[in-house]
Amino acid sequence: MKRSLSVLIAAAPLLLAAPTASAQVPPPTLTGESLTGTTTTTTSATCDPGGTSTFSYQTSGVAAGPYNGTFTETGTVTVGPQPIPANTFSAPGGIVMSWTASFTITSATPAATITGTKSLLPPPPGFSADVVGVCEDGTRGIDGFPHFPPQQFAGNVFSQQLLGYTATITVGGEQFRDTGTSRAAVSVTVTAAGTFFLENYTSSQAATIPLCDEDAQINQNQVNNDQGCANP
Repeated sequence: MKRSLSVLIAAAPLLLAAPTASAQVPPPTLTGESLTGTTTTTTSATCDPGGTSTFSYQTSGVAAGPYNGTFTETGTVTVGPQPIPANTFSAPGGIVMSWTASFTITSATPAATITGTKSLLPPPPGFSADVVGVCEDGTRGIDGFPHFPPQQFAGNVFSQQLLGYTATITVGGEQFRDTGTSRAAVSVTVTAAGTFFLENYTSSQAATIPLCDEDAQINQNQVNNDQGCANP
């Protein structure tokens, strides 16, 4: 009897020292993620081609890449002066002064929710601002073409300037941070053929970063010693 009791006592420290479950493997970054709008509209537009123009848009559609599902986005674009050069037969553009947006990606495979914001970054050293935007309300034109059709557009697909994003990726109750850049284009015209939204993301990180460590004893909402992240 004494021998059996001593065996149980000796085994107790081994049970207490058993390793805890490891944290979830970080989900992928947004590198390679592409968004394609299926419904894109402007919610407001104040066009002043001789000064500053502003339009806001909303779009939703298909998300594909490391996260496959759907997305929604709302954004606001501010465009500088849009003079009409000689021999111009379509609406001329101006330089985009600012572009901000908020987006949500609802991924089915893998199951995840990504929320984030983005804004236009300054041009790289040695380059000038080069993102083009258009805001026309249908009141301008030239001889023979009295009115350019109403339209709003912004795009940095071929520009040196990029959009910078910060995103929170929620997977299985855990949250991870991702940051990087994107190239996008939004267009709304009076014809369906000229209305579209597209975007491609490139992360600046090698991997997503946990917003808290579920195995740590700090930065958590715990009852007694129950583990679980309390993410902002």
